[in-house]
Amino acid sequence: MRLIASCAAAVTLAAALANPGAQAQKSTPKAPPASAISTGKKVYAAQGCNACHTIAGQGGKIGPDLSNAGGLHAQKWLEEHVVNPKKHNPNSTMPAYGGKIKPADLAALGTYLASLKAGAPAGPRPAAVPKADPQAVARVEKTGAAVREIAQNDNRLEVDYHLQGTAITDASLAPLKGLKHVVELHLGRTSVTDAGLAAIKGMTDLEVLHLENTKITDAGLAHLKGLKKLTYLNLYGTAVTDAGLEHLKDLTNLRSLYLWQTKVTSAGVERLKQALPKVSVVLGYDQDAQAKQAGK
Repeated sequence: MRLIASCAAAVTLAAALANPGAQAQKSTPKAPPASAISTGKKVYAAQGCNACHTIAGQGGKIGPDLSNAGGLHAQKWLEEHVVNPKKHNPNSTMPAYGGKIKPADLAALGTYLASLKAGAPAGPRPAAVPKADPQAVARVEKTGAAVREIAQNDNRLEVDYHLQGTAITDASLAPLKGLKHVVELHLGRTSVTDAGLAAIKGMTDLEVLHLENTKITDAGLAHLKGLKKLTYLNLYGTAVTDAGLEHLKDLTNLRSLYLWQTKVTSAGVERLKQALPKVSVVLGYDQDAQAKQAGK
């Protein structure tokens, strides 16, 4: 099951989110248990929803920001929208996931989204950077990537390749070397390999990196050692092992690491957390349960 396996249709919850009062009545149910929210967060993150949606400042911008999804809609409404978006917005181009998502996963996802009732916390304003070189942007876009400024008043860049899927190869990444101030890079579900990551090792402004469902292995992670500003790394569905985590131990700003359906073990995660105690790691349902049991 892949909850949001493709955003090729440019997911559009935005119309409904922009006018919540006309869409559904808000309710004030009792707060769900933390375990239910945690499970829903894993469904959301490990299935790549964050390639299209932003929560608390992290994720893609193809779909709407979901940081306040629960503040706008009740859980039932959110689950209905995942199953059949056109029920709420006839013009929605978001794929319908009725029959494609297990009931338990749908409920968990709904619980998590309904718990989101605030935007990202205010942080220090980033230092101003100049506009990107148009020629450098054009070279990257020619390979199939989408290049966007991350905000109207912020010239830093997000580069997104994942909509092109397996058509994106190592050679596609070569023009990235001429592009400055990239803070978000989406390479999930492309054909990029370890060799291709050599093109990004100099992108020291990078904060968010999606590599889910790629051919990346431990060797590729060696190219990430210099990305000291990295806070988010998604390695879901790759062949990374415990040995590869050794390359991440100096990334002291890393806070979110997704390792579901990799070859990493709970023991490997514990060793990484000794070096990076502030990192939050998602291994997956079975592995998380094993890790908790081992800690008893």
